[in-house]
Amino acid sequence: MAARIDRVEKEFILGAAAEEGASARIHAPGRTFQCKLARVDKDLLRFAMFEEERARLVPWERVQVQLEFRGQPVAFSAPVKKAASGFFELAFPDTMYRALSRRWPRVAPPEDFAADLLLPGADLRLSCPECREYTDPEPPPGAVAADSFAALVAEFKEKAELHASESRVTLWKAEKGPADPAEAAAAALGRVLYLPSTLSGLPIADPYPEGRILTRELLEDFESPASFAGDSEVGRFIAARAREGLASALWCPVLYYRYAVGIVYLGNDAASRRPFDLRSVDFAWDFARRLAWLLKRHGYFGSGTASGKRSRGSVIDASPAGLLLALEGEAPRFRIGQATELLITVGGRSISCQGRVARGYDSGKLRCYGFQFEGLSGEARAELALGLYGLACPDFFGGGA
Repeated sequence: MAARIDRVEKEFILGAAAEEGASARIHAPGRTFQCKLARVDKDLLRFAMFEEERARLVPWERVQVQLEFRGQPVAFSAPVKKAASGFFELAFPDTMYRALSRRWPRVAPPEDFAADLLLPGADLRLSCPECREYTDPEPPPGAVAADSFAALVAEFKEKAELHASESRVTLWKAEKGPADPAEAAAAALGRVLYLPSTLSGLPIADPYPEGRILTRELLEDFESPASFAGDSEVGRFIAARAREGLASALWCPVLYYRYAVGIVYLGNDAASRRPFDLRSVDFAWDFARRLAWLLKRHGYFGSGTASGKRSRGSVIDASPAGLLLALEGEAPRFRIGQATELLITVGGRSISCQGRVARGYDSGKLRCYGFQFEGLSGEARAELALGLYGLACPDFFGGGA
C-alpha cells in the first residue's frame, strides 16, 4: 500500500534528488516523457527535459510525476507553472507517496477519452417508490435459485421463524406503496432500517463496507429539517410500535434497478425475548436480493428490464486498471462492490468492460466513484495505455494492477 510522505521528509527527498539529478517520468494527458529534476526552490520544482519535448506542456496543466530516488519510486501530482525550451517548472507538491504497488499510474485523461455507464432498467417507469441507490438485480454469491415465487417465500417463512416472532414479504404494484414511515424511509434510502432494540433507536454506524444499514445520520438527512427539530416521523412511529409491545425489528427494501419494489419485515415482541443481531440483517438482505433476481428472471415488471441507457460521467483520472468518474447529483448512486457495464472511448475506438465500484465519495454537488475494470483483454489494456500514456506496454513499477 502506498505510504504518504510527511513534509519534512518530502523536502529532504526532493532536495537530495535534485542534487543527484534524479530521473523522472512525466505523465501528461495522452503523453509520457523522461526528464530529470534539476532544482528545488521553496514553491517550485524545475525539471530539465529533452529539446524535442519543449512546448508540450502548458501552464496550469496538471501532470503526474514518477520520481526515482535511490532505487525507490515516489510519486506526486502538481500543476505546471512554466514551460519553455528545455525545461519546465511545477508547483511544489502538496502530497507525495512511496511504496507504490500499482502497476499503472492514474493520470488525467486526454481530450478524446470518455466513459459511459450502461445502466440496464433505466427505461423502467414503475409506480413503486424511487430509491436513492441504483441496484442491478443479481443473486447473492452461492445462492440456489428457487423454482417459483411460492417456493422462495415458503423457504423465507421457514427460516424467518429462527429469527423473529413475526415476518412478512410485501411487493408493491398497481399504486400500492409503503404502509408506514419505516417502510417509506427504507425504500427511499435503499437501506435496512434495523432496530436491534426499539429502546436504543437506530444504529450510529453501518458495519457493512458496501453500505447496508440506515443510520441515524442518514435518517436525519432524509427527514431534515423536521428531524433536527425533534419531529421525526419515523421516530414517532417506532415509539408507538414499542408501546404496542415491539422489542426489535427490521425493514429491508427489495431493490430493483432505481426502484424499491417491496419490503421484507422481521419483528420480535417483548414476550419472545429472541436475540436480534446482524445475522437477521444478512438473512433479510440476501432474501431480498434473491427475490429481486427472481422478479427479473420472470419479467414481473415487464420487458423494460432488458434495455439500458447511457449515462456519461466526467473522468477525473484513469489507468488501464480503472478510472475515477464524477457524476451529477441526480445520477444513480452505487454501493461499494457493485458492478456495472462501462463503455470507454479512447483514440476513436470504443472498449466495453465491466467496472466494479471500489470507492465512492461526495465532492460538492458531484458523486465520485472509483471503478476497477474487469474482463479487459491484454490488447484492450494496451490500447488504453497508448491513449493515456502515449505508450503501448509501459512497465512503471512491476507491481500488481
